[in-house]
Amino acid sequence: MLPLLLAASLGAQIAQRADRFVGHRPPAGRDDCSGFVTAIYGQEGIDLRAPERAGENGVTNIRRRARAARALRHYPRPGDLVFFRNTYRKGLSHVGIVDSVQDGTVTFVHRASKGIMRSRLDLRRPHDRSRNDILRRGPHPGLAGELLSGFASPDPLRG
Repeated sequence: MLPLLLAASLGAQIAQRADRFVGHRPPAGRDDCSGFVTAIYGQEGIDLRAPERAGENGVTNIRRRARAARALRHYPRPGDLVFFRNTYRKGLSHVGIVDSVQDGTVTFVHRASKGIMRSRLDLRRPHDRSRNDILRRGPHPGLAGELLSGFASPDPLRG
């Protein structure tokens, strides 16, 4: 039971840290989504970066590190990373931090064009426009639930 409580408290701390930035500009030098989550996790002593590979974006780098640490999961908890694909480019292209999970609805904090914001996605109804926020604008908008690529727990990333 103790490891579960510690895991929950780490996730809660990460979610609280991210939540403090909602409505503000990102921390200095962290002006994209991967920089934002890296800064938040770094405040908990967790290094999200793997050695860089040529042509790799920050989101792909973080996902590769999570896979190597066996941190990927299908159902989220507060403090988890949330990955999206095909938001502004093909492949993995956006990352945020899960704020809360309630009845299949996930709220997450992420760096958007206007600063740090909270958005939502519905795991059970990914195509429902009333339950999912738009992550990709333009002629072919994409809802958060449609662009979801998975989650990663902070606990295995500590090491």
